[in-house]
Amino acid sequence: MKTKGWLVYEEEHAKKNLGFIQWFLDEAEGLGIELDFILQSRISFGVQNKELIIHLDQQSIHVPDFVIMRNMDPLFNEQLERMRITCFNSHHVSVICNDKARTHQYLAGKGIPMLDTYFSTSDELLAGNLPLSFPFIIKSRTGRGGGEVFLVEDLVQLKAVVAQLSSRSIILQPVAGSPGKDLRVYVLGKEIVGSVLRSNQTSFKANYTLGGQAKAYTLSDMERSIVNKIIQQFDFGLVGIDFLFDKEDRLLFNEIEDVVGCRTLCLTSDINIVKKYLEFILQKLSFGGEFT
Repeated sequence: MKTKGWLVYEEEHAKKNLGFIQWFLDEAEGLGIELDFILQSRISFGVQNKELIIHLDQQSIHVPDFVIMRNMDPLFNEQLERMRITCFNSHHVSVICNDKARTHQYLAGKGIPMLDTYFSTSDELLAGNLPLSFPFIIKSRTGRGGGEVFLVEDLVQLKAVVAQLSSRSIILQPVAGSPGKDLRVYVLGKEIVGSVLRSNQTSFKANYTLGGQAKAYTLSDMERSIVNKIIQQFDFGLVGIDFLFDKEDRLLFNEIEDVVGCRTLCLTSDINIVKKYLEFILQKLSFGGEFT
């Protein structure tokens, strides 16, 4: 019997990643995996007759052996795992890594270099509760892809950003020593599979999708040691760990992308990351495991 899986996206993100989705489906077929592409909007889940349930198109279904979550929905992740369906990435990774404040809180005290990071809300800032001086960076706790990240240089800009973010929870950080440059390290399980240096000459954001440049990067032994300290704190599927640089070009942890994009890895290497991911999933399923 074939291993059966779901590849789950929300609709807007799926439209931008049709090629990546087809890549998953093609590689799955080659590995003998029955993989179905499912939009999150087709799924309903909850508790019915005192039991956990998942419905597809309002119908009961035979649940898959695993789910690759390309959508950020920690509650759904937890539902899957409580129903003994293995989820990539896991509920734990989803809860921590899709919240920048939680990620920094979780990794604090682990010997990982990072910027000072303050947890706040936009309302608190308007009340004058500023834990650091201008200029500084404001980020939404749940933004992705470089969105909802702002450089604030004075009170006028602060008020404009606060109005845009409304009453959302945020983090505040000083400006890194080398703005406009960052490093993404791709991790599969406990393995570092590739690294990409991203840079932007016209913005403090280095994201490739925002106009940045990308090239392959070789980690030093010291840099690899820092990455491995983070890896040891999680049971990852596929993630991207992002770093900034200080004035001496040393790594500063920035964030972990749970639903990581692989465009720059594909552009800068010949790594078949999708095939490797599916082979990793098959290996993990052979060992079993359950939610506790």
